[in-house]
Amino acid sequence: MKKNLLYLSLAAFAAFSLTSCSDDDEPIDKTPEEVPAVSHGAFILNQGNYKNKIEGELCVIDYETSEIVREAFVSVNKRSMGDTPQCGITYGSKIYLGIYGSNTIEILDANTYKSIKQIKLSETGFPGTQPRAMVTKGGKVYISMYDGYVSRLDTLSMAIDGSVKVGPNPEKIGIHENNLYVPNSDGMNYPDYGTTASVISLDSFTETSTFTVPMNPKQFISVGGELFLLCLGNYGDVANALYKVEADNTCTKIANATHVSAKDNTIYFIDAPYGGTSSYAKYDVKTGELTPMTFEEVPAPISIGVDPVTGTIIIGSYKDNSYEAYSLPEFVYQYDNNGKFVKKYDCGIGDPCIFF
Repeated sequence: MKKNLLYLSLAAFAAFSLTSCSDDDEPIDKTPEEVPAVSHGAFILNQGNYKNKIEGELCVIDYETSEIVREAFVSVNKRSMGDTPQCGITYGSKIYLGIYGSNTIEILDANTYKSIKQIKLSETGFPGTQPRAMVTKGGKVYISMYDGYVSRLDTLSMAIDGSVKVGPNPEKIGIHENNLYVPNSDGMNYPDYGTTASVISLDSFTETSTFTVPMNPKQFISVGGELFLLCLGNYGDVANALYKVEADNTCTKIANATHVSAKDNTIYFIDAPYGGTSSYAKYDVKTGELTPMTFEEVPAPISIGVDPVTGTIIIGSYKDNSYEAYSLPEFVYQYDNNGKFVKKYDCGIGDPCIFF
């Protein structure tokens, strides 16, 4: 018990360092655009396994101690997060978690992991359920909802204050030039996945246009002044790939990829096609140079996150490629900004969302 408490204390310090140097007693929750960022750790949000009734969990990696805290939310709040935790993000002095199966948003104090508020999406007065992904800007958290909406959460009132209808099954949204880009995956319509994206103005919070994209769009990401889109194809004859979105909204293929993250002007990606062999590379947005990378140890990669401050690379992995691995605890691998192996951690169950 003493050891667990020590780890929680270290993790709370790491979470504090991740937010800002501001006074937490201030009534206004300052945004990362307004304060210097310092990072000392990573958050791993595991989904669990709904079919086998295995709950997800929030884990915390402390860079300084090279320790991981398991079940940080449950340990502090003495209750479950709910069914299928899906997405998370830190912003100001808070952590925001989207719980897909339970249709809730949890808002936590980033210092203590104590739940400040639980938002039940069925009671907000706005459409939009099944939270899928989150991005932040200007005191707002924008959340893609898998039932076909993007919702906006105000960080001061801690309430949903609007929603916009988009295409079916939106995935990981991205902000670029004051617009929100939404990949409409139509992921529940196998094998006829979606081929559209929506553009939402952050000023008016309305959908201003749509455009055609490659099959099964998964994630928009803005890097080095350019916009990119990851598409997963149909897991067969239409391959997964990373594309650059040109000024006229046409898409130019960069490389095959299944998972991406970025820091500064570099995109780091994994290509782990269904039934194939995994490979890694990084792409320099400014020069167009594509450089292969090697990450030791990883048996079955399923996610990647790059710390926007330190460049620390975190890769999540199943134990192997077997069906049984979906119900087993996973591994998380930490590398430095050059890709040198640091440590392997035991983690929770289910595809992890990695954030910092």
